[in-house]
Amino acid sequence: MVQIRHWRLLLDLGNAGAGISYRDIVSGLARAIGDGRLHPGTALPGTREMAAMLGVNRKTVIVAYEEAAIKGWLVSRERSGTFVSSAFDRGAVHASDTLAGRQDRLFAPPLQALSLPAYFNELPPQGAMRDHRMMYFDNGSPDHRLLPQAILHRHYRRALREGLRNGRVRYGNLESASQLRVALAAMLGATRALAVSPSNICLTQGTQMALHLAAAALIRPGDTVVVERLSYPPAWAIFQSLGARVEVVDIDAHGCQVEQVDTLCRHRPIRFIYLTPHHQFPSTVSLRADRREKLLALAARHGFSIIEEDYDHEYHFTGRPYAPLASDPRQRHVIYVGSLSKLLGSSFRCGFVVGPENLVATLESNQYLLATHGDAILQKMLAELIADGELRRHVRRSSKHYRQRQEVLLDCLQRSFGDRISTRVPEGGLALWVTFCDDIDVDALARQAISEGLFVRNGSQFSPQGESINGLRLGFASMSPDELVRAVARLQRASLRSRR
Repeated sequence: MVQIRHWRLLLDLGNAGAGISYRDIVSGLARAIGDGRLHPGTALPGTREMAAMLGVNRKTVIVAYEEAAIKGWLVSRERSGTFVSSAFDRGAVHASDTLAGRQDRLFAPPLQALSLPAYFNELPPQGAMRDHRMMYFDNGSPDHRLLPQAILHRHYRRALREGLRNGRVRYGNLESASQLRVALAAMLGATRALAVSPSNICLTQGTQMALHLAAAALIRPGDTVVVERLSYPPAWAIFQSLGARVEVVDIDAHGCQVEQVDTLCRHRPIRFIYLTPHHQFPSTVSLRADRREKLLALAARHGFSIIEEDYDHEYHFTGRPYAPLASDPRQRHVIYVGSLSKLLGSSFRCGFVVGPENLVATLESNQYLLATHGDAILQKMLAELIADGELRRHVRRSSKHYRQRQEVLLDCLQRSFGDRISTRVPEGGLALWVTFCDDIDVDALARQAISEGLFVRNGSQFSPQGESINGLRLGFASMSPDELVRAVARLQRASLRSRR
């Protein structure tokens, strides 16, 4: 009985009886040998004896021994028996290399971990998000509940049916990507005054990939790149990971202070400046027309590039939106980055880079190291949504909701905080930038908000230099008016507990 129990425990077979298969025995032997519980040269019981001890058919043990020998765990010697292979003899073993010691050791090879900003670490408590008790002031995401589900279903089914029939889903088929580039070129020309052809567009799986591809094509280790004092954390994290030195320029009520770019260029060459001029991220201000002209002139004079991210161009509520920097027919320095995710939601991963043909060819070549082609069915569906005008109609319908939600949020903030906050009504976009009076510690407020069932990002997350910023970016589009009322009430309660 003791011997039977010994082998059951040694092979980690539990209390199973007739349910033990030869695979269970092989796996048990492999674990015991690998963990050092069965030493090299150890003799195993004969097949008849082992079968009796494990309570299985002898053939099961025979097959298990044969399989383990084929895989190198055991060796069989004629008229001697079956033994653990001597190939597992590790010689002199330190105490730290025993099973107990190895369990606490980390993966052995040296690893290169990227240093990510806090923006990536402080995510909403996942358990609370799953049961819907947590409310989330995001950066300005659209509301997926407003999507025209019947239209999306119809277009996706049609794209899938045609893709399977015509072979578009075949590996290496780029027909859907070509159709989407044609549709995007027409859309960008009609809505953003970009005179581009399909050959000027590189498709990516979201903005992050677009930014990484564009930056990687430009940056050499040690290059200087410029971002605004408050900026999009994933962007400057990408630049730093590629070996760039990041410098900052200030922003004010009219956007980037362009004269500071000129000052930087006089001290050292810069590779490019990264901007979100239409609705500056996170402050929401728009870059004034005269500064746009000066920036383009500086790029020509000093020979640097401009990466212009235009993440929510369609959502503009006051007057006519600014045309992108990339739309200026005289410019030769702007690389334009956009996405359809602000129109359809983050699950629809479609970003794009617009630039000269030689740049696009380089980006597409480099992209093969990441992905040889995108989602052909999704690309076909998006191309048809654009060509049929459905995307434009969805934007027009949803914009009415988002403008109302902006007004609700502004009203709630004013009634709850009064003159303890300062915010300007942006010309568009899906978020507000709110600064607080000095007696409210925004970092503490963000921590207290979690206990109130609300997630917000503290303003310092948007500072490449880690400065303390007494402001919050509050996205309003993804919450209904009633949800916004409840969210601001939670924010107010958190603020009362975060007074300095």
